[in-house]
Amino acid sequence: MTGPGPFPAALPPGLPEALRHIGTALGRTAVRDVAVVADSGPTMGIWHRTVHEFATALHRCGAFGRITTHRLPYGHSADPATLPRHRAGTRLTLLLTDGAGPRWRTHEVEPLLRRWGQSGPLALIHLLPHPVWHTTGLRGWQVLLRAPAPGAANHRMRWRPRGLGPDLHGLPPAHRPDVAVPVLELAPRWLDAWSGLLGGGPPSWLPMTVMFPRARVPAAPAAEPDPTPAARVARFQSSVPRSVFTLATMLSATPLDAGLIEEVRGALLPGTSLTDVAHLLVHGLVRPADGGHTTFAFAPGIREELLATGRRTDVVRVVELIGDRRGSGGEHLWRLPRLLRGAAVHRLPPVDAESGPWLMAESAVLHALSGPFLKPAREVDEALAAAPADRTRPQHAQHHGTAIAPATPTAPSDAVVRPPDDADRRTDQGKRRPVMPQQAPASTVGNGRTRSTPTIWGNIPPRNPNFTGREELLDKLHQRLLREKATAVLPHTLHGMGGVGKSLLAVEYLYRRMAEYDVVWWISAERTAQISLSLVELAPRLGLPTGSDVSSTVASVLEALRIGVPYANWILVFDNAESPESVRQFFPAGGPGNILVTSRNPQWASVARPLEVDVFMREESKQLLRIRGPEISDAEADRLAEALGDLPLAIEQAAAWHAETGMPVDEYLRLLDEKRVDLLRGTAPLGNQHPVIAAWNISLDRLEAKSPAAYQLLQVCSFYAPEPIARTMFMRMPPSPITPELDAALEDPIRLGQAIRDIGRYSLARFDHRTNSLQMHRLVQAALQFRMTEADRSTMRHGAHMLLVASDPNDPSNALRWDRYGALYPHVVVSGAMQSDETWVRRLVVNEVKYLRRWGDYESCLELARSAYDDWSGRLGAEHTQTLQIARWLAFLQFSMGRYKEAAELNTKTLEAHLRSLGPHHQDTFAALGNVAIDHRVRGAFTEALQLSDSVHQQYLQLIGPDDPETLRAAHNLGVSLRLVGKFARAYELDQQTWHNRIQIFGQDHIDSLSTWLGMIVDLRELGDYETALTYHREITEQATTLLGGSNPFTLSCIRLLAVALRKAGEHEEAAATAQRIRADLVRRYGDRNPESMAATLELTIHLRHRGDLEEALRLGTAICRRYEETYGKHHPHALSAAVNLAITYRLLGDAAAAQYIDAVALEQFTRTLDATHPSALVCRTNLASDHYALGDAVGALDLDTETLRRSREVFDDAHPSTLACAANLAMDLRAVGRDEEAEALHGDTRDRLHRTLGSGHPAVAQAADWDHRADCDIDPMPL
Repeated sequence: MTGPGPFPAALPPGLPEALRHIGTALGRTAVRDVAVVADSGPTMGIWHRTVHEFATALHRCGAFGRITTHRLPYGHSADPATLPRHRAGTRLTLLLTDGAGPRWRTHEVEPLLRRWGQSGPLALIHLLPHPVWHTTGLRGWQVLLRAPAPGAANHRMRWRPRGLGPDLHGLPPAHRPDVAVPVLELAPRWLDAWSGLLGGGPPSWLPMTVMFPRARVPAAPAAEPDPTPAARVARFQSSVPRSVFTLATMLSATPLDAGLIEEVRGALLPGTSLTDVAHLLVHGLVRPADGGHTTFAFAPGIREELLATGRRTDVVRVVELIGDRRGSGGEHLWRLPRLLRGAAVHRLPPVDAESGPWLMAESAVLHALSGPFLKPAREVDEALAAAPADRTRPQHAQHHGTAIAPATPTAPSDAVVRPPDDADRRTDQGKRRPVMPQQAPASTVGNGRTRSTPTIWGNIPPRNPNFTGREELLDKLHQRLLREKATAVLPHTLHGMGGVGKSLLAVEYLYRRMAEYDVVWWISAERTAQISLSLVELAPRLGLPTGSDVSSTVASVLEALRIGVPYANWILVFDNAESPESVRQFFPAGGPGNILVTSRNPQWASVARPLEVDVFMREESKQLLRIRGPEISDAEADRLAEALGDLPLAIEQAAAWHAETGMPVDEYLRLLDEKRVDLLRGTAPLGNQHPVIAAWNISLDRLEAKSPAAYQLLQVCSFYAPEPIARTMFMRMPPSPITPELDAALEDPIRLGQAIRDIGRYSLARFDHRTNSLQMHRLVQAALQFRMTEADRSTMRHGAHMLLVASDPNDPSNALRWDRYGALYPHVVVSGAMQSDETWVRRLVVNEVKYLRRWGDYESCLELARSAYDDWSGRLGAEHTQTLQIARWLAFLQFSMGRYKEAAELNTKTLEAHLRSLGPHHQDTFAALGNVAIDHRVRGAFTEALQLSDSVHQQYLQLIGPDDPETLRAAHNLGVSLRLVGKFARAYELDQQTWHNRIQIFGQDHIDSLSTWLGMIVDLRELGDYETALTYHREITEQATTLLGGSNPFTLSCIRLLAVALRKAGEHEEAAATAQRIRADLVRRYGDRNPESMAATLELTIHLRHRGDLEEALRLGTAICRRYEETYGKHHPHALSAAVNLAITYRLLGDAAAAQYIDAVALEQFTRTLDATHPSALVCRTNLASDHYALGDAVGALDLDTETLRRSREVFDDAHPSTLACAANLAMDLRAVGRDEEAEALHGDTRDRLHRTLGSGHPAVAQAADWDHRADCDIDPMPL
């Protein structure tokens, strides 16, 4: 095996420890030696150093015997099976591969792997991350794996499908899956899991990704035509992250060798990794040049396609970077920087192995730039065409420049970024020194603190380096907050008119007093959605789990602050809070911390302790003016302060203007008077704020003349919320032009940066480099809009909307995009996006609604959806396509919130509009019908819901085919309806197909795939396979908790259904604990009237009965029955199910007559509403027979049980637990009427069947062994 290659190693932290775990697992086995086999396929060159250092790490860990390294050669040069001879069962084989070589796709390597797996333990270590394995030729299956003994060879491993996993019966007929070879990521958690398997424990099944190597190489399939370069690039762009595609486009502008690749990646895209480079090889965009591992070449046509697709600015950055690194000595090879600047260049060098790759790159870039660059491009083309082909090939070992060393790793995620201390505060120029991340010293609990910074410091704006005065206010605030520590926590409010510096005062206080707090957290409080988002962001910093259920996460944060665990000394700042009613709900209800509010709303004085913030005292005004302009005399400063009314914001603006322009004070005062007169002629914004607006108008006039792009950028931003505006919003070209000057700046990062700097020079907005965002004061926004004509306002508001649209990821269901949607939300609302006439702007509003619902902020979602629906209905018409779309989402949100009546009314109205405008065969009409089917389920009309769900599904199939996401959603909903009518076998068959299709489109971890999988698990449970259902219930609950968080609504549903599965499988103690916990969580999150909370309460009553607490079961059961009747109606199947469960408690308490009455009424209604063979009706009949038996009517019980058993065997089968429960009761009936021989035979047969079906440890089996207990059957209502 070759030594280290030119690319850096990609070994994860913690690898040595994971390797030691493997050695420990094998320590008591005969397996001592390790063979490290490196794939040597054509794409493996970049991994040489990784493989080399992996083998070195194995040697260093000292946990193994002999370690040998080998290559897996390609071609016919050697037998790939050649490894040193060894005694079977004494060697561990590890094959490292990227799975991209052709031998993986043709299965040529599999017989060899099969032989290795039969002689000892074997694992494949995939060098690419798991999510991209599907792009390689190495296919993995999700299974559960168990080792019969430590160090067992692979052919002895036992496996079974995981998560109703892949259709293993769909493997080719000649392929026997009897040798399971684990496929592992090169990551400690994957290696640790595998080491547990190697050690032979634990005895439970372990989830593992495996491949099943074939014994013989199958016949090669017919060759498919190669995709065109355009198709290959398009497929690549759609399947990789944006940063990877950007890397590809950047590399298309340079020769490809290891040094240059690392230079570009390290300098321009430092967040990328070796794995991102590997994407180019795996997708076939790049190939090794003549088998070398340091030089590469683009596949034919790929470089040109990438240059055509990429951004010109990216190409220029790469050209300049390489020019800078080459220096003047390299200009004869790399002429592009001078060509692009229009400067004189060296003559073309002779075409040889060194210059050829550079000239080929030069030609491609010049052609892509076109225009004036076509002439020099043709000159290069002629030179290349005249040279022999071998002269354009790169020298394999040639390194052009030095590769950039990998960047120093950033601090861990829980590291503390230290706020600047007073020493960092300002220099003579008023500029703060950069603050470096550092790990905070440990803090001690209580008064003896040893640190000088908070443990948690979040979202605090940058400190104003020119902060002046306010010492008395700061001292008053400090004394008040100190006194509060001994009393109940109450909010303190900094109140005052706009421009007096309330927020700046709060920021200064936090920086001065940071050492007195463990947690300092800043919250933009103008909108409740932003408050929720900020508190959710705080949750993981407090060690709390997070999920998409926002309300639950917020409640957890507020409770942690209230009790002071894990941190007691905290302060929350709610900045720019509007009404107390909307903000106070986010205050902790007591606790050891402080709450500080800044607001212009005087209503806060009645609910908080106000501290009035007024204008500057005159000396403070003069001091601030002289900090920025030391040459200003005392008299001049006094005149300026008088003219500006000592308003801090106006003083700061005047100081910035003077510092930038040096204009004499008299001239400035003259301009100020002119602007004030102009304001008095019109209606000034925000009341009597003339001084500061006049001051800003002076600066705005100058900016408009000097930098029109900067001025227009400010105009656009004036229509956004006063929250931070991410700079990335300006880095994506809008779908339609705004103004020529602003469009040019948005196209060119250099011009954009200059515009932002011009804005900062005049203190018209603050740019926070830590968050890469721009923030404007609301008064600046008002001043800008006041200056605009109506036409200008229309243009700039449109521009604001276009930039928002350009930032829309158009993927609101993807949790990875939620941060961006959260940042866009306040600007969407404030800019009036819902009033836009542009279709794509309204699409952004719909996406925000989808995001808010997925994220879990139902109240903000309802407000936005309702406002959009009302506006679009009136302005666009009730039958406009987007009106109908927002109507469907609004109704679905109302259903999610339990507002069933409102949802049904809107759905009926919306369906009628669909039918009028689109007709019955449009897919949007199908979606509206799907919502109506939900309303049928809520009414208890399960049969009608099934008919409608089936019709919708069939129409989708005919219109758009079986694999479209909308068809799959309809199929999932059809499964819900099938479960409600008791057709579990058909539901399982449909759900299985839907799940397979969904994971092909979305992946296994997508919420839609998980939802269908959960339905399949419920199907299995109701079909009587309790053990398998429980296994999968545990797995999906763990997966949902990991992916979505413990408080996510889907996770909570999984936990509730897990309690049912545990009970059915006989794990009563764990089931009871789970039921108790989940009911408390659901009631706390949703209240006790939510459907999930009600189902959890019903489940808890069953556990109370099982443990003998009959009185409490009766009390809670009676209450939940009443709740079901109030929510759904007395005859709804769910209300009847609750009544049947309550009847069991009555009978066990000795009131069999009451139980009989309840069951008889329920059976009659089940039969009328559903039918006599519905599973719920059969369970009800079984319990009714027990009522008769308890009342001494054995004959009546016998008649009922006989007929019920016949029906159960038809509906279920002989071995279904419900069938066997009825049979056990029937044996007791037979004995009671004197038919002892029949009774004994049936009793023995039923006992044996229960043992086989449920296992010997199940409580139902023990109960069936005697003649004293009848089986009681509970009903578990299916989710709607």
